[in-house]
Amino acid sequence: MEPVILEKKQPLALITLNRPEKLNAINHEAATRLIEITTDVENDDTIRVVIITGSGGRAFSSGSDITELRGISGMELRQRIESPLFVRKLSKPVIAMIRGYALGGGLELALACDIRIASENAQFGLPETGLGWLPGGGGTQFLPRLVGEGMAMKMILSGRFLSAAEAKQVGLVEDVVPDDRLEAETEKLATEIAKRPLHVLRFAKEAIRASFEIDDQARLNHESALNAICFELLEHEKPDLDRTKPPFA
Repeated sequence: MEPVILEKKQPLALITLNRPEKLNAINHEAATRLIEITTDVENDDTIRVVIITGSGGRAFSSGSDITELRGISGMELRQRIESPLFVRKLSKPVIAMIRGYALGGGLELALACDIRIASENAQFGLPETGLGWLPGGGGTQFLPRLVGEGMAMKMILSGRFLSAAEAKQVGLVEDVVPDDRLEAETEKLATEIAKRPLHVLRFAKEAIRASFEIDDQARLNHESALNAICFELLEHEKPDLDRTKPPFA
């Protein structure tokens, strides 16, 4: 079974994380495939808007697959390619269509998108500090821009989850819709955006991002370096974690 599925319905592309038995946890295979797909979509000028979602109905993504992080060193961590950053660099508009859990690296993937539309059953959180490391896929950098420094501190330091309604209130998501309307409302917005010329969409996105992202790479490198230190300090024996129940990373 493919860990990530690409469906092109020009001018839209639907990318689906497809590990429902693991709540769409992102392992190395899934991350590699996601990077390949984003490259494909970036180079296909018939695609104007990208939608990212998760399969199975229970989760957008529960985060990084923790079984692959056991015993990893800080240096090895820094050499890993973070798929949310590839999504972040797409020149085309990207909408996260979120149902169920968006946690840890899964939330970072949603943060890497341009717009987030959530089902009423969605839950959001960055529980990494409880596991001994940081949200190292852009979480410490992208979350404060949406919810403010204080709320980002609260979420990251405590690991507290937010409901869909709370996420909307603090600006983490742009829209919350009934679960049975999630696909229709997301596709409606994506189709409306896709009516604009591709070069205009690209330039508009670049201009908006530029207002936030000057020296962004330096900030991301700093986050990665701090997270690598956390992994160096971790005990190599990590507890077995049930990925069907929160918390995740």
